[in-house]
Amino acid sequence: MEDSNYEKVFQEFQKRFLKKNIDETAKRLQLKTDTYYLYVPFFNENCRVEKATGEITGETGQELCVSDRLTIMHHLCCHQEFAQKSDRKVPFREIREAAVFEAAYNRMALEPLKKAFQGRGDALLKAGIEIGGKQEKFGDVSITLQAFPMISLTYIFWDSDEEFPAAANILFGNRIAQWTHPESVPVLAETGTKRLIAAMRI
Repeated sequence: MEDSNYEKVFQEFQKRFLKKNIDETAKRLQLKTDTYYLYVPFFNENCRVEKATGEITGETGQELCVSDRLTIMHHLCCHQEFAQKSDRKVPFREIREAAVFEAAYNRMALEPLKKAFQGRGDALLKAGIEIGGKQEKFGDVSITLQAFPMISLTYIFWDSDEEFPAAANILFGNRIAQWTHPESVPVLAETGTKRLIAAMRI
């Protein structure tokens, strides 16, 4: 989807957001709010949503790319009122609502992760901690990133050896589709991968 189309989709969800009870949304999604803004922690960055307009900026007021803005807006508008906390972690293919996007998920989230960190598992761990991640005990290296207060992703990496190439997987909360639009599930995975790679280069 081209950026111009993303902008049109974002604007449609922006209209939906402005019709919502923002205080109820904040309570359900565990977000802070004040007179003017709703504050949305997004991968260790405290983004701001202007209540009056639905405009979204970074924590210092900087512009965000349309993909990030749409992902945040999907979370605000598409969570279900009866959404329950996830109680286990599952691979992408077990998220029934998002399974149709598996090819894109593999291409945009897993392949770049394997390519960037092959032979550099220590760099993955360092990058994950750099952006607020929590070390886990899966694979050779694993790290959990908090995408939103109610959505986390666990990145698992197995480095290559003489017999096998590098491998990676991402685990999601089993009820993630109750908390956002299904199309945002692979996008969240891609966003986490991009941020891990960017943190490695700092």
